[in-house]
Amino acid sequence: MAEYKDELAISAFTNDVARVMDEKGVSQSELARRLGVSRARVSPLMQHTSSPTLRTMVEVAIALGCEVTPGVAPCGLRPALSMTVQS
Repeated sequence: MAEYKDELAISAFTNDVARVMDEKGVSQSELARRLGVSRARVSPLMQHTSSPTLRTMVEVAIALGCEVTPGVAPCGLRPALSMTVQS
């Protein structure tokens, strides 16, 4: 069950990244450039085939002008992680 919850949190993060990228017009290639990595490193994240560390999540969020806000809430209320755009 914990593994399933991990996957849900990672999926929620990835969906947030995709939404922000779309809103800001940032391609995977541009995100990779901002992170200083190859597009091949970004692609698994966007395809839900990797398990990024919290550090990676923070780096991705910062590259998009956002922040990761981990938190704890009763089960079923919200994903374990969310990403917010910084002003």
